[in-house]
Amino acid sequence: MKVNFELYKSEDYSELKNMILGLYSEDPPSVPMAEEKILETIKELTNHQDKGQIILFRINNETVGYGIIIFFWSNEYGGNIIYIDELFVKEEWRSKKIGTSFFNYLLENFKDKATALKLEVTPRNVRARKYYEHMGFKETRNIHLLKTI
Repeated sequence: MKVNFELYKSEDYSELKNMILGLYSEDPPSVPMAEEKILETIKELTNHQDKGQIILFRINNETVGYGIIIFFWSNEYGGNIIYIDELFVKEEWRSKKIGTSFFNYLLENFKDKATALKLEVTPRNVRARKYYEHMGFKETRNIHLLKTI
């Protein structure tokens, strides 16, 4: 089963929106998700591709998931870090190595452009955390703090 990774196009909007809302329904965030945020993210990443990408996962032309990646420079790590802002695979496609294929895609396609991959997981999402740890992600020494404005 070959997974194809394709950049978001405007005709993908409805499918992407449904998957994003599905992600936030399954794993509720600290702040609510809204369609306005989705549209702003699409606009920002479409107009500023150097900031990040929205990538759709497709098998035989069927969209089975998506990832949103954000690029940022880290002085500490001496290069760009790819922050996996969102990663979602439709329920019926889980446990089929699609996430693993996505991580391999990132490692292969950005190996000369980034020094690390970074992501976050909610504490209650034990299954995802175990999977990420299996993929080589480790808890960092620092605690990340956030102040909304």
